[in-house]
Amino acid sequence: MQQKAPQEWSETEKQIARAALNTAYTRETTALVAEISQKASQITEINDIWTLNDYLNTKRYDIDGKYDYRDSTPIFILAKLIKEGWLNSDELAGLSPDKRAKVTALARMQ
Repeated sequence: MQQKAPQEWSETEKQIARAALNTAYTRETTALVAEISQKASQITEINDIWTLNDYLNTKRYDIDGKYDYRDSTPIFILAKLIKEGWLNSDELAGLSPDKRAKVTALARMQ
């Protein structure tokens, strides 16, 4: 059985995907900074610091992995970002209709 080749992305579509990732990254990291500022203001003892440190390490791992753009998986990354609320499907205008449909369908499933 012949395996279907991964869907090709035009240079324009790659630029759209990267711009969408940058938008989502900015939104998520801005929200994280606000959240951490609020949490830091509530620190009253040393265990609060260690708890915050653990949380930051987890968030860093999550964010670094999530925004590691690879040309072979942008549909999955974009779908995850829509599901999490960091992107909306309108921000993917310019992608082919079939790619947008796949992103939308995956965002509903994940």
